[in-house]
Amino acid sequence: MLLLTRPRVVDALVALSWVIMTVPALVITTLSPRFGWAAGVAFAGIVLAVAVVLFGFRRRRPLVAFWVTFVLTLPLVLVSPDLLNLAAAYCAFAVAVYDSVRNAWLAAAASAAVTVTVSVTYLWIDPPPALPALGSSRIGDVLAYAVTGLLVLLVALFWGQSTGNRRRYIKGLLEHARHLERERDQQAQLAALAERSRIARDVHDIVSHSLSVIVRLADGANAVFDGEPERAREAIAQLGTVARSSLTEMRRVIGVLESTPGSTCAQSGTGFDDLPRLVEVYRGVGLPVSLTVIGDAPPQSGVQVAVFRVVQEALTNALRHASSPTTVDVLVQIDDDVSVTAVNDGAPAEAPNSGHVGRGLVGMRERAALYGGTLAAAPDGAGRWAVRLILPGAGR
Repeated sequence: MLLLTRPRVVDALVALSWVIMTVPALVITTLSPRFGWAAGVAFAGIVLAVAVVLFGFRRRRPLVAFWVTFVLTLPLVLVSPDLLNLAAAYCAFAVAVYDSVRNAWLAAAASAAVTVTVSVTYLWIDPPPALPALGSSRIGDVLAYAVTGLLVLLVALFWGQSTGNRRRYIKGLLEHARHLERERDQQAQLAALAERSRIARDVHDIVSHSLSVIVRLADGANAVFDGEPERAREAIAQLGTVARSSLTEMRRVIGVLESTPGSTCAQSGTGFDDLPRLVEVYRGVGLPVSLTVIGDAPPQSGVQVAVFRVVQEALTNALRHASSPTTVDVLVQIDDDVSVTAVNDGAPAEAPNSGHVGRGLVGMRERAALYGGTLAAAPDGAGRWAVRLILPGAGR
């Protein structure tokens, strides 16, 4: 386990093992009258150069390390042919682990080709450059050299392939885990954005709609305060009711902000059964609203809230922007689909484009999109302003 956490120590041990395995051949070469000290010094230089390559590049640049080592050890076939296969095996293992299996097999094939070429050469040269005259055993010795070299390469390749595949598999798992982590963070961010958008819609509905009603009630109470104090008192009482209801809803929204992610809270005062109360509030400020409901309440509480908020937005826009409407007809129909139609006959000449109304229309469309529905708000061609919401399949 310690070696797995210290790769440079492993590289140093690999380079050291290479040096140790070359010591017998180095001593024999240096003491041999056939080669001498000069060959021994060149031999030692090659050995050290290969050790440096194995230590510094075997892991970071395995393919480069193989070819540099391959070229450096080619002269050693004149002295000790097994060293070429040994160095090639070290580097072929590294290529299979840190580069690719395909490149490892190509590199090993180049080394095997040299091994076969040297073997054939040793059969025809007398005496062989690296061996004394072998006599009748030459063929057997050369075959043993070739087979041993090829077996060393194959063992290194298969071992490296197994280690590399396991390493790449673990790396793939880690990358997949990082991908899932990034995806989880993105989903959390999207959920947070969706929650902020929902809260923004609720705050808009509470503040903008309620304040519009409160302003109208306050203006009405002020207008009749001297001449009709009883009506003024009723308006003020209703103003307090609307304000307290808005305060309750605002506390509910703040409760959502303080709750844990994924938690839900009751949509008190904003359900399907609260539509008559909502209509009465707008009637109280002088808006001639008629409400018609066909069918039972939708089973999903979120759909009920969406219907309530769309009706509320449509009535608020009529209160703020319609030109002296005489009728505001609201039709809510529930069967397989849920549809809401709110039409007033005081349509403005142009579509409302103030900041609050624009946000309200966006909020209505977002609510519709949450349930796969559509919302349209525009003049209907007969001097009226119409808001139409359709939620397919939401009534089941």
